[in-house]
Amino acid sequence: MDFVNGLINSIDQFLIAPYRWPKNPMTGWWLGTAALALWATLSGKVTMALVMRMNLSHVKEGLAETGLRHTQSMNALKAGDKKSYKAINKLANEAYGKTFFLQIAMAAASLWPIPLALGWLQLRFSEVRFPLLLDLPPLRDGVGYAFVFIPLYILVRILVANVARWMPQFRKESSED
Repeated sequence: MDFVNGLINSIDQFLIAPYRWPKNPMTGWWLGTAALALWATLSGKVTMALVMRMNLSHVKEGLAETGLRHTQSMNALKAGDKKSYKAINKLANEAYGKTFFLQIAMAAASLWPIPLALGWLQLRFSEVRFPLLLDLPPLRDGVGYAFVFIPLYILVRILVANVARWMPQFRKESSED
Protein backbone atom coordinates (compact mmCIF):
# COMPACT_ATOMS: atom_id res chain seq x y z
CA MET A 1 0.00 0.00 0.00
CA ASP A 2 2.91 2.36 0.72
CA PHE A 3 4.18 1.81 -2.84
CA VAL A 4 0.80 2.80 -4.31
CA ASN A 5 0.57 5.90 -2.10
CA GLY A 6 4.12 6.88 -3.04
CA LEU A 7 3.35 6.41 -6.73
CA ILE A 8 0.13 8.42 -6.50
CA ASN A 9 1.85 11.24 -4.61
CA SER A 10 4.71 11.37 -7.12
CA ILE A 11 2.37 11.85 -10.09
CA ASP A 12 -0.14 14.11 -8.32
CA GLN A 13 1.01 17.38 -9.93
CA PHE A 14 0.85 15.82 -13.39
CA LEU A 15 -2.65 14.42 -12.82
CA ILE A 16 -4.15 17.52 -11.18
CA ALA A 17 -2.93 19.97 -13.85
CA PRO A 18 -5.82 19.47 -16.36
CA TYR A 19 -8.35 19.99 -13.56
CA ARG A 20 -6.87 23.45 -12.97
CA TRP A 21 -6.61 24.68 -16.57
CA PRO A 22 -10.17 26.03 -16.96
CA LYS A 23 -11.48 28.72 -14.61
CA ASN A 24 -14.85 26.98 -14.26
CA PRO A 25 -14.57 24.14 -11.69
CA MET A 26 -17.18 21.95 -13.43
CA THR A 27 -15.39 22.31 -16.77
CA GLY A 28 -12.14 21.52 -14.95
CA TRP A 29 -13.69 18.41 -13.44
CA TRP A 30 -14.79 17.05 -16.82
CA LEU A 31 -11.56 18.01 -18.61
CA GLY A 32 -9.38 16.62 -15.85
CA THR A 33 -11.34 13.39 -15.54
CA ALA A 34 -11.32 12.92 -19.32
CA ALA A 35 -7.54 13.51 -19.31
CA LEU A 36 -7.18 10.99 -16.47
CA ALA A 37 -9.25 8.46 -18.44
CA LEU A 38 -7.06 9.09 -21.50
CA TRP A 39 -3.91 8.66 -19.42
CA ALA A 40 -5.24 5.39 -17.98
CA THR A 41 -6.20 4.13 -21.44
CA LEU A 42 -2.87 4.99 -23.06
CA SER A 43 -0.85 3.63 -20.13
CA GLY A 44 -2.81 0.39 -20.37
CA LYS A 45 -2.29 0.21 -24.14
CA VAL A 46 1.48 0.70 -23.76
CA THR A 47 1.63 -1.94 -21.03
CA MET A 48 -0.40 -4.34 -23.17
CA ALA A 49 1.91 -3.78 -26.16
CA LEU A 50 4.97 -4.51 -24.01
CA VAL A 51 3.41 -7.62 -22.48
CA MET A 52 2.33 -8.83 -25.93
CA ARG A 53 5.83 -8.30 -27.30
CA MET A 54 7.35 -10.24 -24.41
CA ASN A 55 4.89 -13.15 -24.61
CA LEU A 56 4.01 -13.41 -28.30
CA SER A 57 6.43 -16.28 -28.92
CA HIS A 58 4.89 -18.24 -26.02
CA VAL A 59 1.38 -17.68 -27.38
CA LYS A 60 2.43 -18.75 -30.88
CA GLU A 61 4.13 -21.87 -29.49
CA GLY A 62 1.03 -22.74 -27.47
CA LEU A 63 -1.27 -22.29 -30.46
CA ALA A 64 1.07 -24.34 -32.65
CA GLU A 65 1.18 -27.12 -30.06
CA THR A 66 -2.60 -27.04 -29.71
CA GLY A 67 -3.01 -27.36 -33.49
CA LEU A 68 -0.44 -30.14 -33.72
CA ARG A 69 -1.99 -32.11 -30.85
CA HIS A 70 -5.45 -31.67 -32.32
CA THR A 71 -4.27 -33.05 -35.68
CA GLN A 72 -2.52 -35.94 -33.95
CA SER A 73 -5.60 -36.77 -31.88
CA MET A 74 -7.85 -36.71 -34.98
CA ASN A 75 -5.41 -39.02 -36.79
CA ALA A 76 -5.44 -41.41 -33.82
CA LEU A 77 -9.24 -41.34 -33.80
CA LYS A 78 -9.38 -42.08 -37.55
CA ALA A 79 -6.99 -44.99 -36.99
CA GLY A 80 -9.33 -46.34 -34.31
CA ASP A 81 -6.82 -45.89 -31.47
CA LYS A 82 -9.07 -44.45 -28.73
CA LYS A 83 -6.42 -44.73 -26.03
CA SER A 84 -3.94 -42.60 -28.02
CA TYR A 85 -6.75 -40.23 -29.04
CA LYS A 86 -7.66 -39.56 -25.39
CA ALA A 87 -4.03 -39.13 -24.31
CA ILE A 88 -3.17 -36.76 -27.17
CA ASN A 89 -6.45 -34.87 -26.81
CA LYS A 90 -5.63 -34.31 -23.13
CA LEU A 91 -2.29 -32.79 -24.16
CA ALA A 92 -4.09 -30.58 -26.70
CA ASN A 93 -6.51 -29.37 -24.02
CA GLU A 94 -3.64 -28.62 -21.63
CA ALA A 95 -1.78 -26.62 -24.30
CA TYR A 96 -4.96 -24.74 -25.19
CA GLY A 97 -5.74 -23.98 -21.54
CA LYS A 98 -2.24 -22.71 -20.86
CA THR A 99 -2.34 -20.45 -23.93
CA PHE A 100 -5.87 -19.23 -23.16
CA PHE A 101 -5.02 -18.18 -19.62
CA LEU A 102 -1.77 -16.55 -20.76
CA GLN A 103 -3.82 -14.43 -23.17
CA ILE A 104 -6.29 -13.53 -20.39
CA ALA A 105 -3.41 -12.48 -18.13
CA MET A 106 -1.93 -10.38 -20.93
CA ALA A 107 -5.26 -8.65 -21.52
CA ALA A 108 -5.52 -7.86 -17.80
CA ALA A 109 -2.21 -6.00 -18.03
CA SER A 110 -4.02 -3.14 -19.75
CA LEU A 111 -6.25 -2.56 -16.72
CA TRP A 112 -3.67 -1.73 -14.04
CA PRO A 113 -4.06 2.08 -14.40
CA ILE A 114 -7.75 1.97 -13.41
CA PRO A 115 -7.26 1.25 -9.68
CA LEU A 116 -4.41 3.77 -9.61
CA ALA A 117 -6.65 6.45 -11.16
CA LEU A 118 -9.52 5.60 -8.82
CA GLY A 119 -7.17 5.74 -5.83
CA TRP A 120 -5.92 9.15 -6.88
CA LEU A 121 -9.49 10.38 -7.45
CA GLN A 122 -10.40 9.22 -3.95
CA LEU A 123 -7.51 11.14 -2.44
CA ARG A 124 -8.44 14.31 -4.33
CA PHE A 125 -12.23 14.16 -4.78
CA SER A 126 -13.74 11.79 -2.19
CA GLU A 127 -15.87 14.59 -0.75
CA VAL A 128 -17.24 15.79 -4.12
CA ARG A 129 -20.79 14.64 -4.92
CA PHE A 130 -22.66 15.17 -8.18
CA PRO A 131 -26.42 15.58 -7.82
CA LEU A 132 -28.69 13.52 -10.03
CA LEU A 133 -32.27 14.32 -10.90
CA LEU A 134 -33.38 10.86 -9.80
CA ASP A 135 -35.30 10.41 -6.59
CA LEU A 136 -33.95 6.95 -5.81
CA PRO A 137 -32.80 6.38 -2.21
CA PRO A 138 -29.17 5.42 -2.98
CA LEU A 139 -28.77 8.36 -5.40
CA ARG A 140 -30.45 11.15 -3.38
CA ASP A 141 -27.13 12.40 -2.05
CA GLY A 142 -25.61 12.37 -5.54
CA VAL A 143 -22.84 10.23 -6.94
CA GLY A 144 -19.10 10.24 -6.47
CA TYR A 145 -16.03 10.25 -8.64
CA ALA A 146 -16.21 6.55 -9.63
CA PHE A 147 -19.71 6.96 -11.06
CA VAL A 148 -18.30 9.57 -13.42
CA PHE A 149 -14.83 8.11 -14.08
CA ILE A 150 -15.74 4.54 -15.03
CA PRO A 151 -18.21 5.35 -17.85
CA LEU A 152 -15.89 8.12 -19.05
CA TYR A 153 -12.97 5.66 -19.07
CA ILE A 154 -15.01 3.19 -21.13
CA LEU A 155 -15.98 5.93 -23.59
CA VAL A 156 -12.38 7.15 -23.93
CA ARG A 157 -11.15 3.58 -24.41
CA ILE A 158 -13.68 3.06 -27.24
CA LEU A 159 -12.71 6.38 -28.83
CA VAL A 160 -8.99 5.58 -28.62
CA ALA A 161 -9.57 2.18 -30.22
CA ASN A 162 -11.49 3.82 -33.08
CA VAL A 163 -8.88 6.55 -33.58
CA ALA A 164 -6.05 4.00 -33.46
CA ARG A 165 -7.48 2.23 -36.52
CA TRP A 166 -6.78 5.36 -38.56
CA MET A 167 -3.19 5.71 -37.36
CA PRO A 168 -0.57 3.81 -39.41
CA GLN A 169 1.49 2.74 -36.38
CA PHE A 170 -1.57 1.03 -34.84
CA ARG A 171 -3.15 -0.32 -38.01
CA LYS A 172 -1.50 -3.76 -37.78
CA GLU A 173 -2.34 -4.09 -34.06
CA SER A 174 -5.98 -3.06 -34.59
CA SER A 175 -6.50 -5.48 -37.47
CA GLU A 176 -5.38 -8.38 -35.26
CA ASP A 177 -7.99 -7.61 -32.55
